[in-house]
Amino acid sequence: MSLQLFAENGFFNTSVDAIAKGADVSRATLYQYFPGKDEIFVELLNECGGALIRVARRIGELGPTERGLDNLNWWLGEWSWVFEKYRTMFVQWAVVASVDAEVRPEVMAFITEYNKRLAARLEQSEVDGLDPVTTATVISAVVHRLNLFHHTGRTYDANLEVLVSNLSIFLQLLAFPETSDEILASLASRTVGSARIADPVAPRMTGLSVEERGAGLSKRAAATIRSLVDAGAAQFATKGYYRTSVDDIVAEAGFARGTFYKYFSEKQDLLLAVSSEACARSVELSDRLQDLDLTSEDDTDLRAWLHDFLAFMDTYIGSIDVWAEQNTESALVADVGIYAQTRLDRAAEAALTTVTRPYPFDPTAAALILRAVLTRLPEALRELSPEATDEQIVELLVVCLRRGFFAHNI
Repeated sequence: MSLQLFAENGFFNTSVDAIAKGADVSRATLYQYFPGKDEIFVELLNECGGALIRVARRIGELGPTERGLDNLNWWLGEWSWVFEKYRTMFVQWAVVASVDAEVRPEVMAFITEYNKRLAARLEQSEVDGLDPVTTATVISAVVHRLNLFHHTGRTYDANLEVLVSNLSIFLQLLAFPETSDEILASLASRTVGSARIADPVAPRMTGLSVEERGAGLSKRAAATIRSLVDAGAAQFATKGYYRTSVDDIVAEAGFARGTFYKYFSEKQDLLLAVSSEACARSVELSDRLQDLDLTSEDDTDLRAWLHDFLAFMDTYIGSIDVWAEQNTESALVADVGIYAQTRLDRAAEAALTTVTRPYPFDPTAAALILRAVLTRLPEALRELSPEATDEQIVELLVVCLRRGFFAHNI
């Protein structure tokens, strides 16, 4: 019953009362077994995490050989099967792990242990030119995030086998860039077939932006709106949208509660303003991405873009997480998120298809893998090494993009 309620309402919107009612027991009876919903979540987490550990134990020999690629492809397929079986938990796992929740340490402990197991296998396989622990972090982050995209309907109906096969090639080149074209082409029959990403239809966002909300008002009023939106974005990023209250926002901005309601009807109205701003910034980044030459020896523009993308994610991650969870009551917030995401994916598709590869690589799958790298890997690296600088993160992102997508073209 808890799993069903987490699927329908999300972790943060599910109460202990709702769980007890759904299970047809009293609160007192529930508390005999679990101190609260956090402990129920951890119990479910241990169940699905255990399934992943069992799959990891069966990973065969990896390396720049056909057998190594087959073993990697098998493992990724098994991971996807586990994700499908426990998809509600994995979706909520991503949401809970991104904010300061009580269960976050449990999630982080499992991720750390899983990456250690994977790193040990990579070390045995003599991964080429990358630290095994870092490589394991990259692999688990990207695989988890791409599965999350697929099981929340954000892959443009791409065939799962096509996604897994392309991800296999990307990760094979990341870990073993000397893998031959002939070996990479062994997955050819399962590597292409997705429809190209269609141009998105822009949602109606008239009146949502900070500038439009402040139009015709005094400079002081317009500045107040600006401060509230900035405070909302900051609180959503720190605590998550659902755990942030109006009181948190006004405290951050330094205003009284009444000031908030003078300019915004409710917290969701502020989310619309933040989402509008995040969308505009995402479109700007998308336009720049599609013009990048990702194979150029001069990677100055690429590094500048990656730094700007990191800043974008740091600022707007709270609203982006709402887009990803797809649990918002506002259809407009969801539409804004879909539009921003699709614009970025279209740009990625364009940037990643500028070269002819000697092995098949599906353009839509490539764009989705890039989205997984960009949206999850920086966070995963900070979890691995809290003191990691943006420059170090950008350096690894460049390595991932160059090796995973263009190892045989640079």
